[in-house]
Amino acid sequence: MRFNLAILFILGIVLSYAQKPANSYHWKHLGPQTIAESLCDSGRWTGVGQGWIEDIIIEDDLWIAGTITGGLYRSTNNGKKWNKIDKDTLQFGTTSLLLAGDMIYRGTGLTHYDKDLGIGILKSKDKGKTWQETGLKFDKNERNPVWDIACNTSKKVLAACTPTQVYFSMNSGDTWELLIEDKEEDFKTVLFHSSKPDELWIGGKSLLVANLSTKIVTDKTPQLSANTEDTNKEISRIAICQDPNNDNRFLAFYGLSRSGVLDESLDGGKTWHVLNDGKRIERADRHHTEVAIAPGNSNVIVLGTFRTYLSIDNGKSFTTITHPGKDNPRFAHDDIRELSIKSDQEFYIATDGGIFGTLDGGDNWENLSGKGLVGMQIYGIDILADNSVLMGTQDMGYFSYHNGEWSHLGLFYGDGGDALQIGDKIYIIMGGRLRQIDNIHAKRYSSCHPPTGTNPFTAKLYKHPIDSTLYYVGHRLWHYHGESWTNLSKGLGDRLQMIMDIDINDQNPNQMFFAYDQPTWNAKKLSGKFFKSINGGESWTDITQNLPILAWHYITSISSNPTNPNKVYVSLGKMDDSYLNKVYKSEDGGINWKNVSAGIPPFETFKIEHISNSSGVVLASLGGLFYKNDMLDQWIRLEGKIPPIAIRDFMIDIENRKIIASTYGNGLWQMKMPRRMLRY
Repeated sequence: MRFNLAILFILGIVLSYAQKPANSYHWKHLGPQTIAESLCDSGRWTGVGQGWIEDIIIEDDLWIAGTITGGLYRSTNNGKKWNKIDKDTLQFGTTSLLLAGDMIYRGTGLTHYDKDLGIGILKSKDKGKTWQETGLKFDKNERNPVWDIACNTSKKVLAACTPTQVYFSMNSGDTWELLIEDKEEDFKTVLFHSSKPDELWIGGKSLLVANLSTKIVTDKTPQLSANTEDTNKEISRIAICQDPNNDNRFLAFYGLSRSGVLDESLDGGKTWHVLNDGKRIERADRHHTEVAIAPGNSNVIVLGTFRTYLSIDNGKSFTTITHPGKDNPRFAHDDIRELSIKSDQEFYIATDGGIFGTLDGGDNWENLSGKGLVGMQIYGIDILADNSVLMGTQDMGYFSYHNGEWSHLGLFYGDGGDALQIGDKIYIIMGGRLRQIDNIHAKRYSSCHPPTGTNPFTAKLYKHPIDSTLYYVGHRLWHYHGESWTNLSKGLGDRLQMIMDIDINDQNPNQMFFAYDQPTWNAKKLSGKFFKSINGGESWTDITQNLPILAWHYITSISSNPTNPNKVYVSLGKMDDSYLNKVYKSEDGGINWKNVSAGIPPFETFKIEHISNSSGVVLASLGGLFYKNDMLDQWIRLEGKIPPIAIRDFMIDIENRKIIASTYGNGLWQMKMPRRMLRY
């Protein structure tokens, strides 16, 4: 009896230990902390950088940078070093920043690709150390990014815009009133007249002027030069600025068939004429359209599209003053998100690759991302044979990390996606197209894209566990073997819909699962979303009806236990309200499913994966990484120094007992796995 009690006591200790989460896991930020060395030749275009900065405040010793997905940073030494100032809270994207007196306002928004999650406007009285809510609050399910914030000369009257709404506040943001709502609009800019505190200018697809006292809104769009010509071209976005040297002068800069047209008004917006009809100003669109006039010199106009343009003759002519060429004195990353103009010589730009500045009117540019401004958004990673990590990033191509050193693959310019090494070949997805290289120093690549007209750069790559052939998961499921492609999803109607994930079981590769994106949106039509094969993809069985939650959610990732094919987990996308539907588990190969979501926040998930030779499972979500095994009642967050941030991909390295996590906004992280994660 005593022996049995002792066994039960020991078992209780073991179970308790297995369930008890660590107070803090050992995370290390791998960076890159500074801009990496680009491996391309001098003069060649390079997308090297630190990540997408959406807005900036540049004022004396207070520099603040808002990343589009990875939170907020501050520098007190003119960009030499940056510190993260919101690392303990969920990493809401920063879509707008405003300094009004001693108050900083922050508009929240995009947190990961194609999801406009935001909670409204926050404010800080202590230079960004702490943040409080304002009266403009949105529920996370509303997906409403705040694209711009403005204040009038009193600093108490504020205005803000989402894509379809314009709000204003008369009491420093405590309460807000809806001024405009238009579902057909795409508002991006609000601006107060510098000497008429009630006059608000609004830019989107239209150019509007509102009087806050009377609530009268006037549409100025028909007066712009694009609408006085015989054209059916649609205006993509109107950026506006008021001349700091002349209250009556306004500029409207907008995209028209990807060229940038600049109009001018000299009478406070009553009449308009064209300054520049788009010659030599390229790719002005809804994402990249900025305009500013230099204080003290009205002849100096700066435009931002995918490049930066300068006029010193009042808009008659423009020259390109930034360029992505390596070793070019005018090097700055492409895609201009914000301009900050201090004089006719001193300009600052926020780009998809960091912050850059010039003190000589654009002849020479300096990288001001310094050390620590890590906004890198990573789509996919792989651990290569030499133990280096290869990763594809938003708008910056591919990076390699090896033994503490970072390199940028100079061969590729644009959006990088997933990565996978098979034998001596490395496969990557560049701009949505599948490429093959032999090493990161390659000067050439081979194109091996499947025979399809679609090329999503968020497609995924997988390796067959036995014969090491390649699977490409995009709008179709392709198998690459013997230098030829087979469309495994052709028998399902060959529809063009994004496939979110596949699973090929390690022990029994003939067992495969795959899932399309989007719910069925109909509980009575549970079909066409989730499939299983027992013959390696030659034929498929529709098992959507086995998982009824797919009426309102969709599968983002699938993982079968490497040593027990019947044990399968799926993670789900779509924001939850109250009841959590994040992870479901099957013990019988997908026939029956159980909700096992306790402990996971209600946000989107991205990837789920088993830990080999254990019951442990790791889940990547918008709130970070989570872990569960068969002895845990709920998921626990693998917390520590890593902020709670979107993680789109991760690798479990059993041999070296570590997890490599690629965040979507804060670079690459590494966690040392406690031994107990490998035991249970």
